[in-house]
Amino acid sequence: MTKELFNKIENYMKSCVKETAHDREHIYRVLGNCLKIAEKESNVDYDILLSAALLHDIGRDGKKKKHNETGAEMAREYLRTIDFPVEKIESVCDAVFTHSNESYGQQKTLEAKILYDADKLDAVGIMGISRSLIGIGNYNNPMYVVNDGKIDMDENCETDTFVRYYVRRVAKNYDRFFTKTAQEIADKQKTIDNEFFGSLVNLVNDNCAKLRTIDDILSDN
Repeated sequence: MTKELFNKIENYMKSCVKETAHDREHIYRVLGNCLKIAEKESNVDYDILLSAALLHDIGRDGKKKKHNETGAEMAREYLRTIDFPVEKIESVCDAVFTHSNESYGQQKTLEAKILYDADKLDAVGIMGISRSLIGIGNYNNPMYVVNDGKIDMDENCETDTFVRYYVRRVAKNYDRFFTKTAQEIADKQKTIDNEFFGSLVNLVNDNCAKLRTIDDILSDN
């Protein structure tokens, strides 16, 4: 890929990103993760990989749920307007389409698997926790809800919370990497995740227990 072509795609990406949890810096972190993984793999097509990394979240606008589908179509339309190899467009679109959690196992190419892993590496560890909290805040949802005096740990909790998202998505990401390099990087982050989340749950539950003693210091009059 020429620098000129890369710059064109990068500038298009910059014009599309609108979400704080999936901003330009997220794109660049995923791009960096792609490079880390790719250097340990063989026969990587960098035209496909770099383009897909730059374009994977262009379908996000804070409203659309199926951003991967929207993004793949946007990528297809855009790449047809520039001097991008026509025979590689569908591979880029496939990688964009299958980078989300819901598409796990549908990746057809090495580049799609690398992109998936690179994106999920930004969803674990310190960065994953930070982005999850930002995302929950963007939708004005709470960090957690309390039921029966304890933090609700049910991944099917009716309220969309950080805790539900963590249990449903973040914690499960560790079992879904395709490449050895990504798995090794993720494993180093797992302890951080577990310690943070465990500390959060204990802190909330300890506070709930203390609140239950409030009647002991309140009078009836």
